Amino acid sequence: MAVYFAYGRMMHPDEMETKCPGAKCLGPAFMDGYRFIITSEGTHSMVQAPGKRVHGVLWDLRIAHVTVVDSAEALFRRAQDKVLLPVRCGNITRNAIVYFGKTSRTGKPHAKAWDKIVPAAEHWKFPAQYIDELKKWGL
Repeated sequence: MAVYFAYGRMMHPDEMETKCPGAKCLGPAFMDGYRFIITSEGTHSMVQAPGKRVHGVLWDLRIAHVTVVDSAEALFRRAQDKVLLPVRCGNITRNAIVYFGKTSRTGKPHAKAWDKIVPAAEHWKFPAQYIDELKKWGL
C-alpha cells in the first residue's frame, strides 16, 4: 500500500472513487509550512511559507493506483515532481506521496484541475478561512 496526500481535485471522494476504486480514506490531513498555489501551468501546487498550512486528504492506495495518481497529477507531462514527505493526519504523522509543481510562478487554474477543489474542501469541512483562500484562485 502507498499513502498519498491529495490537496487538489483528488481530495474529492467521487474523483478518487472514479480514478482509484477501493482506495481507503485515512482522513483529512495537513502540511504546515506551506501554502496552496495555482501554478502558471494551471495546476495546483504548494510553496514553502512559514506559518501557513495546506489542507488535504490522506488516501491509502493500492500499488496499482499509484500510476493512475501519477497520471492525474501530471507527473508524466513533467509538470509535477513526486516526493515522500511527512503529513499530519489527526494525531499521527505519516510519510506520504506528495506532488509539487515544477514552478512557483502563479497563474489561473485549468477548469478540469479546478472544478472539484472547493467542493472537496467543503466536503471535508476544512477551515472557512482556508476555503476562502482557495476560492480566490478560482476561474
